[in-house]
Amino acid sequence: MHNLSKTEWLLLVLFMTLLAFPLQYICRSLDMSTLTSWRWVFAGVEPARVFIPVIIAALLLIPLSRALLPEKYPVIFLFVSAMLSTLPFLNSPEILLDSARYFLQAKYLAQHGIQEFFREWGREIKPWTDLPLISFIYGLLFKLLGEEKIVIAMYNGLLFSFIPVLTYLTGRQLWEGSTGFIGGIFIMASPYLFTQVPLMLVDIHTVFFLLLAVCVFLYTLQRGGLLWSSASAMAIFLALCSKYSTWPMLGVLGIIVYIRMNSHPRTVLKRSMVVALLTFCLLGIMYLWKGPVILQQLHILRTYQLGGLKRWQEGYLSALFFQAHPFIILAALFGIYRALIKRDRKILILGWFVALVFILELKRVRYLLPLLPFLALTGAYGLQAIPHNQVRRYIAYCSMVTAVVVALLVYKPFLDSTSMANLKDAGTFLDTLTSEAVEIYCLPQGRSVGNTSAAVPILDLYTDKIIYQEQSWNSVEGLQKAQNVSLRFTWELQQPDYHRLNKFSGLKLPLVIIASEPIFNIPHDLKKKYPAATLLRQFTKSSGVFRYQTLISVFQPL
Repeated sequence: MHNLSKTEWLLLVLFMTLLAFPLQYICRSLDMSTLTSWRWVFAGVEPARVFIPVIIAALLLIPLSRALLPEKYPVIFLFVSAMLSTLPFLNSPEILLDSARYFLQAKYLAQHGIQEFFREWGREIKPWTDLPLISFIYGLLFKLLGEEKIVIAMYNGLLFSFIPVLTYLTGRQLWEGSTGFIGGIFIMASPYLFTQVPLMLVDIHTVFFLLLAVCVFLYTLQRGGLLWSSASAMAIFLALCSKYSTWPMLGVLGIIVYIRMNSHPRTVLKRSMVVALLTFCLLGIMYLWKGPVILQQLHILRTYQLGGLKRWQEGYLSALFFQAHPFIILAALFGIYRALIKRDRKILILGWFVALVFILELKRVRYLLPLLPFLALTGAYGLQAIPHNQVRRYIAYCSMVTAVVVALLVYKPFLDSTSMANLKDAGTFLDTLTSEAVEIYCLPQGRSVGNTSAAVPILDLYTDKIIYQEQSWNSVEGLQKAQNVSLRFTWELQQPDYHRLNKFSGLKLPLVIIASEPIFNIPHDLKKKYPAATLLRQFTKSSGVFRYQTLISVFQPL
């Protein structure tokens, strides 16, 4: 392979780029993803819709890959590329019910203030297994910029744009700038990742804060000083406060210390101990604040979530072959081989994450996202064996553009067609009504054990109307049925008091029915209050592949 000329390399990469998508499409029945499985997203899509743009892009990228400017200004190029790539997805609907938890927690802060938020965390605010950092950030955004979905989407897009930059900086610290640059581009070679950017969830934050902790820790070991040590401790603390899954992942910092002990071991050990001490001080404060709540959450994770990981699986093939471009895993495998040949101990960083994935049996794409930057950097390290800079850039550009094309032309239309998109459309419609408030009534799900009322907070995110709901969210029967399923939390959500304002009690408001099927008449339980009503609008999008459905009917009382 080393004897290939640059032209031969480019032709080989072009051939593999044009081969990758048809191979993925032909094998799409093997994709067990539960959100954007290729079995579903391509059900009504002609492959030519993707293949033709990929061909055109792959040809155009050959001359573009010759340009040296992007690699001369890697931070600007990576940040702008990531931001531009996410813009088409900012208006995507919330597609996961987990968003309801973060919305309720964030709205509590927006209404009651920061001090009350921290006081009531674990009491009035039922956190499930969520840590407070991300809800705190969302709540601040609501308080400062308004309770708007676009605010969350734009903020997440901005945060995501820093992930390739941090990947570059981390790669530059571990190896050199070219490896970091290619790794930063590889981050954008996951079509699945783009679908997560606009969502009111924690996954993008988890990737960002974990990567930030690793990057700042590397700089601290190199430069030392109280300022860098404090920044590193704070970055680690933020990662620990974003999601419990980052706790074992941050064991990678010990691997980094071991790697850096090659040179100036006493200095490295001293600096790492200072960071550890400062971090434990912050954790001690957190434990004194909410120790019992944290222990209760860890109990839930051990008794429910850990066992659930073995049931809620999608498989490694889905994550590494379909939800990320195959070039990443191929390059990473070669990077591992190259590191073993050269006895490069930095490969232990990826080894730590791979070990966690297998030990904890993390076979769900969302849980594997924090691994992506380190897999990308390993792939970038592997590509350094190719002697031509243009070829390395061309491989990375082709994988990124292919992923963006798949995400934009296939994933996004599919997610826009799901029943969860009805909440967004209905919210926009409700804002056109003259009434100050609307009444919500939820009917049980037909095929899912999830609680229909969990969709109400997401509808609240999309409308400025006051939501009134007399109906209780929880039931003992529903919770018992959902004890061992992933939607158990939908029955444990606490209905906020602002949904039961007395001033709307007895008033005939526009009535919104959320159900798993179209509703054409007022439900029997509401006939006394609404003896006659006109059906104003129905929102009945449904992809047909998910059991949990949110179809909406809006009635105007007569």
